[in-house]
Amino acid sequence: MLKALVIVPNDRTKEFGCLLAVARAEARKRERSQQNPPIRALKFFPELNVYVAVYEAQDDQKREMNKSMVAGKASQTSKKEEVNNKYGREQIKS
Repeated sequence: MLKALVIVPNDRTKEFGCLLAVARAEARKRERSQQNPPIRALKFFPELNVYVAVYEAQDDQKREMNKSMVAGKASQTSKKEEVNNKYGREQIKS
């Protein structure tokens, strides 16, 4: 599914790379994702003096699967910590 957001340029967003970074960050916030959604288009509309960024949003099913995978990894980490604490092992930080 494609979604769009409007970016009003200012002094800090003069370059294309800055605009793209803003678009990625805002899309990630909207989608509540750990990864940047792909930006499919970034177009300037001079009559409105705004940029419109079109990005690809994840489906709700994929989003739920990603949340469960992240939660599963967190529970695996805590289980490892419990085992290490139980047997008196210290975690090695690299």
